[in-house]
Amino acid sequence: MFRLSPIGGLQSGAVALMMCSAVISLVEPFGSGTSAAVQDEIAAPPDERAMEKFMARKLAAAQRALEGVSRGDFELIRKSSAEMSDLSRHEVWERMASARFVQDTADFVTATEFLDRMAEAQDTEGVSLGFMRLTMTCANCHAHVRSSSVAIRKLDDSRSVANR
Repeated sequence: MFRLSPIGGLQSGAVALMMCSAVISLVEPFGSGTSAAVQDEIAAPPDERAMEKFMARKLAAAQRALEGVSRGDFELIRKSSAEMSDLSRHEVWERMASARFVQDTADFVTATEFLDRMAEAQDTEGVSLGFMRLTMTCANCHAHVRSSSVAIRKLDDSRSVANR
């Protein structure tokens, strides 16, 4: 039977750091001086099928990283983090060149680099924290994509295509 052990020492510090990071990521967008409308402007919305394939590749790499974290397979974590970092430089991703997407991408790359450093150091707690950071960057970006202003823009773009 699987039992959770009480957290202490470095683990409690890591949990506190993750909680602070989550709070900051929720509060930070409201303190930004740039309006949401400006941040959400997308240079060229990507083809939906191409984006779905692309995101499926990122998800598969993230799942392999999670497998590596759970098994203590540091080489698998390093390969997966390198793949995710490379995918963040992909042409489909670069077309979404609004200020907000640029920042989301920078946060994602920073998280993959941290995960890679922790795997290189074979730091079990570090890779767990790194994977949590990575997950937070994904959740923040996806929340942005689902926001009403981005969704409205997507709807407006599809209506203009239908009217042609």
